[in-house]
Amino acid sequence: MCGLFSRKPVVEHCPTDRVVPLHFFENSLLVQGNNMAVPLVFDEVLDPQKIRHALEGLVKRDGWQRLGGRLKKNPSTGKIEWHIPTTFTPERPALNYSHVSHDIASSAHPAASKIPQASSRPSVVCDPDDLAPLAWEEGYSPAGISDYVDTDKPVLGLRIHSFTDRTIVVLQWQHVAFDALGLQYVVENWARMLWGQESSIPTPCGLESDPFAPLADGSRRNEKSEQHVLVSRKVGLGGMLKWGLGYGVDMLVRAKENRMVCIPQSYWEPQLKQALAELRAEATALGEDADKVFLTENDVVTAWVLRSVVLPQNMPAERTVAASIAMSLRKAFIGDLIPDPETSPYVGNAFGWANVLVTAGDVASKPLSWLARQVRKAINEQGTKAQHEAYYEMVRTSGTPLPIVIFGDGGMAQVGFSNWDKAGLFKLDFSPARVGKGEGTCMPVYVQENHGPVKPADGFFVFGKDGRGNYWTSAYKVKGQWGKLQELLEKNEV
Repeated sequence: MCGLFSRKPVVEHCPTDRVVPLHFFENSLLVQGNNMAVPLVFDEVLDPQKIRHALEGLVKRDGWQRLGGRLKKNPSTGKIEWHIPTTFTPERPALNYSHVSHDIASSAHPAASKIPQASSRPSVVCDPDDLAPLAWEEGYSPAGISDYVDTDKPVLGLRIHSFTDRTIVVLQWQHVAFDALGLQYVVENWARMLWGQESSIPTPCGLESDPFAPLADGSRRNEKSEQHVLVSRKVGLGGMLKWGLGYGVDMLVRAKENRMVCIPQSYWEPQLKQALAELRAEATALGEDADKVFLTENDVVTAWVLRSVVLPQNMPAERTVAASIAMSLRKAFIGDLIPDPETSPYVGNAFGWANVLVTAGDVASKPLSWLARQVRKAINEQGTKAQHEAYYEMVRTSGTPLPIVIFGDGGMAQVGFSNWDKAGLFKLDFSPARVGKGEGTCMPVYVQENHGPVKPADGFFVFGKDGRGNYWTSAYKVKGQWGKLQELLEKNEV
């Protein structure tokens, strides 16, 4: 036995483990600072063992074993490494698993009873932290990667709560394991295991070497490489200190509140149609091809959320508002740094950013269509291979430990977006795990996330669209700001 499965530190390393170094995107405070938990709420009674065995079976497959890896610090170099068991055993399992059978209806449970219902208009509907007792083990408060280093705890965890009327399935992981698109690959193939579709599960690309190392070491750059489109807006040292002081106080000192917002289809769909109509009319007036006007649902949702941040704060009209939208790098580098995900997905972290720079006055006074177009423009312009390379060249030469560059100015308001719509959490069909009779699909009716310890203000998670077309998004805000937003929502002023 190489180590006991527990939270207590295990100093010894198992000599049969496969040791793999952390990759560029894993070796940063941005991912190591957060442990993640995603509760998936099903309005049916499910068999926990079927769900568990499906996920364990996936982790044991070739190429997927890293999800059952442990994190150890190399005593010689001091660097954190992956230690992946060659064989998973009851003593060294593939998952950190727990099941709680409550034997009551969810409405009688102090936390589960607070799971919200969709609203008929945009509304603040709940505090996701109220579900933290379900997301984590009793008494646990996430402290980041230190909870895993030099223990024998797998990076992937599964916690299931059974009620007489519903089941809450919680997927837990340390962020070094994967990002939002990596999450998509995990849940898609978890479902395939549950459905007995093992033959359709691809083998992830090998992770012994880091495919994105060329972005980190600058070997992709040459004299003909293009500059980043926002290079002139990069914040200098003085601006960084000013911005960091204000944002740092909000994140580390000031009290914050976590809330979930429901944006119903009856609201966002007309907003999307109106935005497209306005932009097409504008294109026609300018003699441009109106058929080329393009917006996604998420462009409009992101623009609406951005406006909901700015309006309640009564910002000066000239103040810069910077929106950082996380993007996966995979699409830009398929066939170059990584293979086709259909045959060999990259299950890890690989993210870039689209940055939108506007003023508070424009956000408040211009139509939503204008702001949605700024979002779409940033994603299109900054989502190319050349722009990602230019961005990470600035990261490489910045001298900071974070894989990010700050654009704007020292006095700006910062808003972050992590869109999980492509992860398809609301489309996860667990029908084969249904207990008793039932027909049709069995998909989550509610999804949220809990994380810690790093909790930046106005860092929004957009979870996607539920089965009834409603979008859900959550974030921490400085205490009092959520109440101001709800007041404006009730007056239809956002």
